[in-house]
Order: sequence, then structure tokens, then C-alpha cells
Amino acid sequence: MEAYINGNIITMNSDLQNANYFIVEDGCFSEVGNDFELSSFDGEIIDLKGKTVLPGFTDSHMHILSYATKKEFQVDLTKVRSLEQLADVTKEFVKKKKLKKGDWVVGVGWNHEYFEDCKLPDRKLLDEISAELPIILIRACYHICVVNTKALDLAGLLSETKEVNGGQIDRDGQGNPTGILRENACELVEGLIPTINDIKTVKELLISGLNDAASVGLTTVCIDDFSYVEDKEMLLRAYKELEKDDKLPINIILQLRTESVEDIHTYKRLGLKSWQKGKRIVVGPIKIIGDGSLGSSTAALNEPYENEGDNRGILVETEDKLDKMINESFNNDFDIAIHAIGDRAMQVILDSYKRYQNIIKEKKFTPSIIHCQIANEKVIQDMKAMNIIANIQPIFVCTDWRIVRKRVGKLREKYSYCWNTFLKNEILCVGGSDAPIESFNPLYGIYSAVTRKDMESKPEGGWCTEEAVSIKEAVKMFTINTAYATHQEQERGSIQKGKNADFVILDKDIENIYDDFNGCRVIRSYVAGKQVYTKI
Repeated sequence: MEAYINGNIITMNSDLQNANYFIVEDGCFSEVGNDFELSSFDGEIIDLKGKTVLPGFTDSHMHILSYATKKEFQVDLTKVRSLEQLADVTKEFVKKKKLKKGDWVVGVGWNHEYFEDCKLPDRKLLDEISAELPIILIRACYHICVVNTKALDLAGLLSETKEVNGGQIDRDGQGNPTGILRENACELVEGLIPTINDIKTVKELLISGLNDAASVGLTTVCIDDFSYVEDKEMLLRAYKELEKDDKLPINIILQLRTESVEDIHTYKRLGLKSWQKGKRIVVGPIKIIGDGSLGSSTAALNEPYENEGDNRGILVETEDKLDKMINESFNNDFDIAIHAIGDRAMQVILDSYKRYQNIIKEKKFTPSIIHCQIANEKVIQDMKAMNIIANIQPIFVCTDWRIVRKRVGKLREKYSYCWNTFLKNEILCVGGSDAPIESFNPLYGIYSAVTRKDMESKPEGGWCTEEAVSIKEAVKMFTINTAYATHQEQERGSIQKGKNADFVILDKDIENIYDDFNGCRVIRSYVAGKQVYTKI
């Protein structure tokens, strides 16, 4: 039993918003208050010395296996700022790794918005890196990639002029593929890359990624990784073995990526259903991809993109197939979270959710839309009427504030990343990162939600600041709101008697986050009362 005293404890509990001490017993908060009686306590005392304490953070949507794989095995292109630098970094990776014939070169993280004239890379550039090794370099959003001639040849795309449902193969004036693939077309090449099927390696990657998450104050993460391996059963076994061996440093909620009705049946066969709870693992919702991304101009919009002809983006699934997957999910006891960035995709999903309101209410599901970036008035009112959760990624502002108006124009910018409008309409917002697309540091997400600025404090004054939220609302997105959305509100999300002792200690008051994103840092993280990270 431990008593943590003399703290600035922000509980996120509406009945007791602030406290200066709490007691942890058997992994739970047994007492929280403001009048600690030292003389009657028989246990260890930890003096917080005025430090700020918050409930442990939750990331509502991320890819931890993808993050760890990128860190260990892929070219990190996050910081490249030109086509030449992209080529140089990739060449250096090939040289350093001593890749041999048959090996794939996989890179992730480039963003052409940072390049001169915003020009996309093409296969000619990649051919200069290597004509013998197949190369795929994936944009930061993971919805567009560029490949070299070798990769196109292996995928059979040099000799065929096939079109792809829910995808696009870019071609030059002569009809030849440029190397740029969008949405489902990326899978024609990605499907050729050997996946990690060794359970030992998978477990090592998971532990590495989860430890990194703990180091920034994440005590629960919602993981979407089942599309990253061929063998879903193996990945589930890896999770469960780590849980059984008490090797999961933090809690995980499984988002079950689904591309077909058959995938839903596979999860059912594995004995899963949404909101099953284990010691550290909770089975979450079916996860479906609805459209593309704003950066690659593939998010599905009602009206065309600015200065892009009749391009309205891409619906990755047909409306009929999407509805069948939603229906099958609900009927098999699975809740649902669907990726949708554009207003057209969001409306298609909402129209489908509307058809199943009875079963949603009967099974007490909490369906959500992930990203919700370009909305409109009807979308907002439909989300409000049906209590659909907005699973948002505030840190996307850091990259996207520069491109939104270029993509959708001034009028639609008003409904872009409109979190404050969501909150005013009583739409529950939960916060994530979509890592490795962006950093999963929740303090960066909170900073972005509050200031509407990037990590260089730009634009001056913030972008569309009428949609900024308060620090309290931003913290709620990463704590109690996400606990509710994942059916965990009785166990975590606030510092409250009877709940799991998941909490973090900051080096400064959270109010300092207004100043800049270095305003405060996590110095300790605890899960069920056990310290899982310390900076000092």
C-alpha cells in the first residue's frame, strides 16, 4: 500500500476534480482526497512535491506493430524535405543494411507537401536507387506509395492495364505506370512483401513498441495491427502469451481490421467478441477502412477537390459491401470503428449505422468513425442524433494545417477538424495518433488540440482557432472519454476510488502546454499501481 501525497492531482472525476493525495492498494485507488492523515497510515509514502498527476493516457487508434517494425526494419523518411534527400536516405539504408538480391526495400513517412513544388516521387527516381532490388516507399498517410520498376514488374503491373476497385494506378501520357499507387492499388505490391510470421519476433516488436508507449504516459493503447500479418491467429496468440506471461507493460485494446465478411467469421472462430476483458487485453471493435487520406487526395468528398478536376476521392469499399460488413459485425457481437476522412465517406457510414440503430442500442455498442476530418452540417447532426463517437487525431493539425485549404477550399475548411463544433453538439471525442503516421505522445496531441499549431508553433496565432478546445476537454479525449468509448469507464480513465491505479506524473503543470509543446513531459507512468516507466 502506497500513499502519494502533496500532488497537484487532476482526477478527471466530476465529483472531485482536484485532490492532493491518493492511496494505491492492490493495484487500485483505494482513497482519493485532500485531507491525508499521516498518523493513521501504515504504508509507504511518496511525496509528489507539487508535481501534476493525471490519469494514464489512452491512444484511441494506433498501429504498434507497424510502429515497431518501422523503427527496426524500414527506412524512416519522416524528416526528408526533398526528392533528392529521399533518394539519398534510401540509398544509405540499402548500403547500411547490406541488402542482397531478393530483399525488399521498404520506406515509410515521406510527405510531398514538404518538397519543392510539392512534386511526387516516381519510379524513375527509385530506379536510380536500385534497379535490382524491389522498392516501395509509403507516404506518411499510408494511403499512397511509390514503387520502382522492379516492384511494378513483380506485381505484373508493367504489362497489364488493370484497374483496381477502391484504388488507382497513376499513369503518364503514354499510359505507362508512373510508380505512384493509391489506396487498394498499393496492396498489389504490398502483398508481395514477406510478412513477419515468426511469433518470437512479433512478441519482441510488440514489447519494444509498448515500452516506448509507456515512456510518454500511455497506459492503454487501441491497436490496429491485424492487417499487418498474414496469420491473424498467430498475432492473437502472441498477444495472449505476453499477457499470460505478464510481459505486457500496458493495457491494449484490439481493433480487429477487416476487409471482408470472411475476416469477421475468422475473428468469431477465434472466440472473440467486442468488449471481452482479460487482465491486460480487451477485445475492441471491428475496424474497417472507408476511404483514403486528405494528403493523397483520396479521402471521399461530396464535392471535388480544389483544382483537381472531378476528383472526389475514393471509397475503398462499395456501399453494398460496407453495409454487409457492418451488418455481419453487429450480428456477430462486434462493435465497429470505421476510418473515414471525407464527408462523403462519413455520410455513407452514418446512413448504414442508421439502419442498425435497434441492434446498436440492444447490445449497448459504441460505434465510431475514425478521423472525421472533413465534415458538414448533416454529418454533424447525424452523429449527434445517433451518439456516434468521433475518434480524432489532434496531432494531424501539425501536418495538415498547411494543406486543408488547398485541398478543399475556404468554405469546407470551416468544417475541417472541427472538434469544438463536435463538442458543442455533444458528440463524444476520443483522442489518438494513428502512429506511426504521427507521434503517439499524447501531450503532443493535447497541445495540438488546444493551440491548433504545429511543433514549430506555426501558424502564428493558430489555425482555425474557433475549433480549439480547452486543456480540460483535450485531456478528457485521452482519458475518461476514451475509457467510456472502450467500455472501460468503470476500470480506468479517472483517478477515482475503486478504479485501476493507472496514472502519470508530469514534470510541470499541464497548463504549461499552452506555451509550447515542450511545456511539460511525463516523468513516470504507472499501470495498476506498478511503475512501468521512469525518466529519473
